[in-house]
Amino acid sequence: MGESRREFLCNTLFRLLFLMFSSTGQASEKNDQSIENPSCTLYRVVNGSPSANMIQLIEMMGGIESIISPDDIVLIKPNAQWWNQGSPNLCALKTFVDLIMNRSGGFNGEVIIGENCHRGPQPWISQDSGWAHVFERNADIDSIRNLNDLTSHLKNRYDDRFSGVHFVDVKAGGRRVFGPSEGAGYVYCDGTGGAPLLKYDNGAADSDFRQVIMTYPIFTTDGGTTVDFKNGIWAKGAYTGQPLKFINFAAINHHSTYCGATSAIKNYLGITDLSGGPDPENKGKIVSQYYNFHSFPFNKWSSGPVPGMLGGEIGAFMNTVRKADLNITTAQWTGLASRTDLPAAHTKAVIACSDPVALDYHTTKYILYPNSHIEVHNPDNASGPFRHELKKCADITGYQVDERRVNVKSYDCDHQILTENSGSKIIGGIKWGKDYKALLKYLYLRIA
Repeated sequence: MGESRREFLCNTLFRLLFLMFSSTGQASEKNDQSIENPSCTLYRVVNGSPSANMIQLIEMMGGIESIISPDDIVLIKPNAQWWNQGSPNLCALKTFVDLIMNRSGGFNGEVIIGENCHRGPQPWISQDSGWAHVFERNADIDSIRNLNDLTSHLKNRYDDRFSGVHFVDVKAGGRRVFGPSEGAGYVYCDGTGGAPLLKYDNGAADSDFRQVIMTYPIFTTDGGTTVDFKNGIWAKGAYTGQPLKFINFAAINHHSTYCGATSAIKNYLGITDLSGGPDPENKGKIVSQYYNFHSFPFNKWSSGPVPGMLGGEIGAFMNTVRKADLNITTAQWTGLASRTDLPAAHTKAVIACSDPVALDYHTTKYILYPNSHIEVHNPDNASGPFRHELKKCADITGYQVDERRVNVKSYDCDHQILTENSGSKIIGGIKWGKDYKALLKYLYLRIA
């Protein structure tokens, strides 16, 4: 029996892609350069299992004891809006939580996995989120197939020392609050009700002028701890001073032609309230004249009036609300044209840095772009949207977009070799899949 039209198209596209861009195994291409007065150190581990990579990464950084103290409240913010490569690797995330809970010297604090995936009033049951959708890849743990499975496993193991928390947009059923005395909800920093006025504008004129306000969650853990994301831990009518550590736990993938890539910086959108929707021309405003964090920089699914405003608003959030104590990107799989669908490169890496701009620059330049060959992923493309985002965020925060100021320590688990002061491309074997529409999308992005 002959091939169907779908099979013929798919097989033809696959053969074309294979001939054009096939790669086998893991390889690296060094880009040695001198580091001038480094402002930070970026750590990365390649070629191990997700768990082995994470363990080695934390060891390179001085051990979990140098990152997390015994009494810390630790909020880990993954990207749960997507599944497969769109989510951080579940095994790597579990390993990181286990390292905290079992740190030498003990751990008396709490660990929370929490975020806003903007999937309605009950995101934990949404098949359009990484909470409920079954992972086809990037889980790597027996019997754990999504974030619900992972949080249930951690809950059973660590009881009230662990919590899985969902932040819900006000217009999806969440509450607007003005402080922790009112309980869980979102604080809108519009200067009313005792909340501070924390705003940012795009500097444009007339109809192109837009303003955005900062929003942040307040929530209560299973252990009864009230966490104010901006100001810290609250109990008995006052802030206690107990340390709150914020870990930005991201993945690395293609996003769109108007945004480029999505990773550590864009992961901040899952902290904020996106009430009003993505379209500035159709609602889009969260309150009064202020847009939300998606409708402010973009025109729904296209670029907005001023380049780089995603990086600008997130930089303002980092400066005025809270910035992560550590940024981790798991790149076990890297999405070349989608956060959920193939093709994806099996890049087998985990990378960490205190500087999210340096981290996003490195992971796009040395992981995503070399595997996708899609110019919108190139962080050095001066006309590309991603470069504008990185540059604007760096300008506002003082973070680093110049890789000559970033020291890189890289460990290869296959060869047990540690190298310093060099960047290298991480090329993964590509799984193309057999969805001809997905392959056509990749070809279009690749050629365009």
